[in-house]
Amino acid sequence: MLTDAQFQFLKSIMGDDQISTGESARSLHSRDQSSHTAHMPDMVVWPDTTEQVSRIVAFANRERIAVTGWGAGSSLEGNSIPLRGGIVMDFARMNHILKVYPEDFQIVVQPGIFYKDMNKSLAQHGLFFAPDPGANASIGGMIANNARINAAPARDSRSSARRVR
Repeated sequence: MLTDAQFQFLKSIMGDDQISTGESARSLHSRDQSSHTAHMPDMVVWPDTTEQVSRIVAFANRERIAVTGWGAGSSLEGNSIPLRGGIVMDFARMNHILKVYPEDFQIVVQPGIFYKDMNKSLAQHGLFFAPDPGANASIGGMIANNARINAAPARDSRSSARRVR
């Protein structure tokens, strides 16, 4: 359970519409599409920027608060279930294509973009992202879960990722 001081600090990083301790938000983020048991987080946050992600993760590390990433919640493996409570970081607002390099077959995206939305944008450049997990998964979730499509892990489809500290 988060203390009031911890909650207030996290609230200082996020806007009022980017943080929730409400029952419905916490319940929605307590389970994915798997048959695994739900576990309620203490709080859900929706960051907009890499800086917010970095500050939240650094704070959570200092305070020993668990952080669970959330893409689309479409995992069948239970990877997005917050087993230790803490903070669920929902990347839904970080869903943009930042840069396309058509000549290099590369793209820079935020983790919350859904692969079908990304492919619609890539089609304008005659490109597509081949892995198709079936569900409209987020790119961050696919990489975090090492989604396998045709025996090739999603991580093999990326050439780099920014590590947030």
